[in-house]
Amino acid sequence: MVAGTILAACTPAVAPDQLALCRGVLPALHDPLTAIRETRHDPVGEDRRAVRIDYTAERPGRTRTVHYAVCHFDGRDARGRPELADLITERGPFPGVRFVILKRWWLGQSPVPPRSEARGHSGLAEATRPG
Repeated sequence: MVAGTILAACTPAVAPDQLALCRGVLPALHDPLTAIRETRHDPVGEDRRAVRIDYTAERPGRTRTVHYAVCHFDGRDARGRPELADLITERGPFPGVRFVILKRWWLGQSPVPPRSEARGHSGLAEATRPG
């Protein structure tokens, strides 16, 4: 019993890699010039597979607003990072297509590498200059 209590006290409340990934999502939710200040973070649920971050966002010349994001995780991605499975903000669940774009292009999460990486090319058409 005592060993379990000591172990629980030594275990971080939030998995550091989950917290870092969730923090990385926050700038994608706001305009580029927005200053984001975290005010609190906590694990969500008994299994600690979700993280809630409370924060403020302030754009120049605008009033500071209060927000939150809850990042749900499910396993690991191809790079060994926590796999973002769902994102909920004060506005509700993050919309499907926007969530896919956020994961793929903002976080770089994909179950397989894009074809361009697999071939070793950028995936963009090569431009040729008339000579």
